[in-house]
Amino acid sequence: MTAQKISSTLSGLSVGPHRIETPVYLAPMSGVTDLPFRTVAQELGAQAVVSEMIASGEAIRETRGTLKRARAGTGAGPHIVQLAGHDPAIMAEAARLCTDLGADIIDLNFGCPAKKVTRKLCGSALMRDLDQALAIVEAVVAAVDAPVTIKMRTG
Repeated sequence: MTAQKISSTLSGLSVGPHRIETPVYLAPMSGVTDLPFRTVAQELGAQAVVSEMIASGEAIRETRGTLKRARAGTGAGPHIVQLAGHDPAIMAEAARLCTDLGADIIDLNFGCPAKKVTRKLCGSALMRDLDQALAIVEAVVAAVDAPVTIKMRTG
């Protein structure tokens, strides 16, 4: 697929009240895509930015750091929050909390290869347990009205 075809495919998408006119997105990066970084990326043209990965268990305990990572910026694009976890019920509750805090999209992290994530059977470890991954997707989709996306890796 050519860059022009990709650009036209990704342009003009609508997510709730947000219209994405450019295919410039900022991917979630733990320890990098904090609110100031996302704000600068939006000022430089990224219409869709994703929060740092948030552990679902921390989200439902509403820790200060988690709430800080889940905050929306001032940009015009959709507010996307990425969640990681292994338990479908906790992931669903975390997704509800994040949408209550203003998230327009919930992104599920099924791709992080970091050992501290995979040893808890989260991130890319879920690709070895597709039944668990499906249970998480079904629980989160049923819990929120917002679109749900998935970050995953192959290989």
